[in-house]
Formats: sequence, C-alpha cells, structure tokens
Amino acid sequence: MKRFTSRLIFLLLLSLLQACATTQVQESWRLPGYHPPKPQKLLVVALTATEATRKLVENSFVQALEAKGITAIPSSTWIADGSKITRDSLVPIVEQNGITTVLVSSMREVQKSAAYQPAAGDDSDGLFRNIDTYYAYSSSGQHEGGSYAQVTEYLIETNLFDGKNRKLSWSVITRTSAPKDMQKGIEGVTEAVMKRAEEDKAL
Repeated sequence: MKRFTSRLIFLLLLSLLQACATTQVQESWRLPGYHPPKPQKLLVVALTATEATRKLVENSFVQALEAKGITAIPSSTWIADGSKITRDSLVPIVEQNGITTVLVSSMREVQKSAAYQPAAGDDSDGLFRNIDTYYAYSSSGQHEGGSYAQVTEYLIETNLFDGKNRKLSWSVITRTSAPKDMQKGIEGVTEAVMKRAEEDKAL
C-alpha cells in the first residue's frame, strides 16, 4: 500500500511538472550607476522565428509593463509583418516617438538533454529517489534499467537599451523548459524577467 501511494503521488507530481513550463533566471547584469528614466516610454521588440510568436511575446511584455504603470508599445505597431527588424529600422522609431527605453527579447540558445525515466513499477528506493529523473542508482550503486526522454530548454536573453545613447543598461538570461502551451510559456518568461527587473531596479 505504501509503494502504491508513493507511485501515485509521484505520477501526480510528474504530470504537474509536464503540464507547466518552468522558468528560472540564469543570470542578470545591470550597468553600474544606471537609473531608469522617469517617466518611461518603452518600445518592446521580440526577435522570433514567426510573426505570431513575435506578437505573443511583445504583447505579454506590454501588458506586464503597463500593469506597473509604464507606457509600453509593441514594435508591431510600427514595423509591419515580415519586415526585418534591425538597428537602423528601430532608431527612427525611437527618435520620432520619444522612446526612452528599448526592450529586446530574443532566443539565445536551445539546449537538448536526455532525462532518465525510472522503469515502470520500480519503487525500491521510494518516492524521492524517483523524482530525480536525471540519475537513478540502486543501493548497490549500479545503474538501473529504465529509459531516457529528451528534454528541451530555451535560453532567452532580454536586454534593455537606453533610447538616447543606445547603450545596454540591463540584461537578463532566463532558462525555460519546452512548454506544451506557448502562451503560458511566454507568460512564465515575462513574469521571471519582470520580477528580476524589479529586484535589479532596472525599470
């Protein structure tokens, strides 16, 4: 009965982990002496593979920024679908619309790894051993039977640039697991970035 209960709890936890994309801040940097302008008018730029994803990312950041009282505009307001986003295309927008800060979010790296899945029905070492899906060892130290599933993680880099001098003011890199729901995954990244920005006093 104890083993059955442990297995049931483990399966419930595993299903929750698989249903949610977990996002963590890997590192952040802030320009020494940097103080965000007040008030801010922020341009949000997402460099993505598709226009649909670009709009999801930009709108997610715009909503989070506006919730904090910061005026934010997605780049899609001025840059049409299919147009290449470059420094030269952004500078006129910044200058002509009184933009004080530019937020640029882009994919830095995609990492794939193999996560160990214990063999079905193996409860010999209890619940906590089974939660460690990366490595599993028996009490004798020998590697046990099981299988490996591919885990995909995305490293997202989000930078803040000064609208006047174009210099980098703040940067953060987040690591997130591949989400089953794209919208929830993007919201998770946005939440993590905004939380760290508040901690670093970058906004």
